[in-house]
Amino acid sequence: MNRVLRSAVFATLLAPALALVAQASEPTNVKELQKARHDHYHKLGDSFKVIRDQIRNDKPDLAAIKTAASVVNDAAATQEKWFPAGSGPEAGKTQAKAEIWSKPAEFKTAMKNFSEAAPKLQSAANAGDVAGIKSAFADTGKTCKGCHESFRAEEH
Repeated sequence: MNRVLRSAVFATLLAPALALVAQASEPTNVKELQKARHDHYHKLGDSFKVIRDQIRNDKPDLAAIKTAASVVNDAAATQEKWFPAGSGPEAGKTQAKAEIWSKPAEFKTAMKNFSEAAPKLQSAANAGDVAGIKSAFADTGKTCKGCHESFRAEEH
């Protein structure tokens, strides 16, 4: 019983510390948030390039595709938190168009399309199915293009 009590006390004391660590890793101001969003999309773009280059190869590196597909899938699962209110063009330089916030239903649909396509790419990559990867990559890429056309400004 003593060990259970100690564990409970330890967990109670540890929870606030873990919350502080998690909070410290979150962006604290709009500029940091915009930079984090940019960095997320840069990493996502790099992963798409890896997959694109590998599926064009006669002997694609399936491990590299699998790793890149995991980044794509993770981005699809977490992208909604990258666009909180107040982090658009009104807050400074960003490629995120104001339409993200003025047309939330349309933006949510675009994100949903991506979040539905990315797991299929991950599944094909995990299976090592090159034909499936090519097909899922094309489908996932279409969801990106659809969002970019309406919600992303060109980089200056």
